[in-house]
Amino acid sequence: MTSSLVEGLAVGGLLAGREAPPWSRPRVLIATAAGALLVVDQLSVDLPRVLREARTLGTVAATPPEERRALVEAGVRAVAGGLALQLLDRPVRGRLARRGIRHPHRWFGAAAGLTQVAVVAPVYWRLAADRARREAELDAAIEAELQEIAAGH
Repeated sequence: MTSSLVEGLAVGGLLAGREAPPWSRPRVLIATAAGALLVVDQLSVDLPRVLREARTLGTVAATPPEERRALVEAGVRAVAGGLALQLLDRPVRGRLARRGIRHPHRWFGAAAGLTQVAVVAPVYWRLAADRARREAELDAAIEAELQEIAAGH
């Protein structure tokens, strides 16, 4: 869930930041902050698991195929949503400006951020549920093995 919100914030910020001239300080800072936010988010999701596995097992297990498929699906959805936003960008901002709405980039950026969240959140929710299910199954298997050992088998 957090990753989808972070992605939405980054996309919304980037599009809202387009109000500033290209290569201006505010626009560069917004783009840099959005990129850094995405990098930190992805590192916070995977790095602790990788370090824990490397420390305890000495190796890092490959990402399960269903998780890779979910991440590819999220990427495809994000790209498709981004393309749709690009197609809608100029007409929507023009319509907002004609209606007298100040800062149409900001409004479009907010809408784009919410769209990004709506596009990728279902994939991340399903992925989190699958991870929780796998962890519960692993915990149950370990518990059963410990009970078997305690029973003397």
